[in-house]
Amino acid sequence: MEQNVTIKGVRSGIVLRLNEELSFEELLFQISEKFESASSFFGTSKIVLKIEGRNITGEETEKILDVIKEKTKLRINAVITDDKDLDTKLNEGITKDNEISEAEKDKKIDMLMEENAHLKERLASLTGIDGRNAEIHIGSLRSGMSYEAEQSLIILGDVKNGATVTAGGSIFVIGTLTGIAGAGVYGDSTAFVMALNMDPLQIRIADSLAISEDQDPVDFSKTGLSNSVRHVDNGPEVAEITDGHIIIKPYDREFLENCAFLNDK
Repeated sequence: MEQNVTIKGVRSGIVLRLNEELSFEELLFQISEKFESASSFFGTSKIVLKIEGRNITGEETEKILDVIKEKTKLRINAVITDDKDLDTKLNEGITKDNEISEAEKDKKIDMLMEENAHLKERLASLTGIDGRNAEIHIGSLRSGMSYEAEQSLIILGDVKNGATVTAGGSIFVIGTLTGIAGAGVYGDSTAFVMALNMDPLQIRIADSLAISEDQDPVDFSKTGLSNSVRHVDNGPEVAEITDGHIIIKPYDREFLENCAFLNDK
């Protein structure tokens, strides 16, 4: 089911995507819940907030900023929207406690518009994913949280039940994976998911999907998520597509020597 409110971290800040059909009051409530649950993850950074998915008024923008200020320690330097009055929205988004000169403001607006154009370009042409490049996320992802990367992704922490991670390349969880992981989301069937402790609710690699036995009514034995030899509590494991099915195997020398994703780049 599509989420009404999603939060995605990007290089320049945060992308907040909103359902265009839900009432703004209900969206605001869900925005508040999302940012409150992820407050420790965001820290105290100064960021740019990009709002997409629906047109919002200046008053609605202010309400969203007030919620973020109340629920987190983030400092929103500017707001980018898909509206035509982009310059006005940017000026409204500059926080009162971060006032700058008109010349500096114009320079910042130009820079943000350039970053926004670059972001739209990247979203429109998600090709040429290089698995040798990877983002690193430090910290665990709790239930309700999600993280997306265009390249490969390294999580230095756990991906807990109810959390979701996706990557254009492979995913490395240096911790326990009990949530949902999607690798090779742009179609790379050679991508894989690795974890020190592998117990996922769901794994997707390219167009292949495997679901845990705990998620009724799927028969776990038929999903291919587990082969006949599991090395639980005996080192890291990796999920990859073999003979058209997702299976889990030891992350060992044999895998590293034969992995197409690692050796064919």
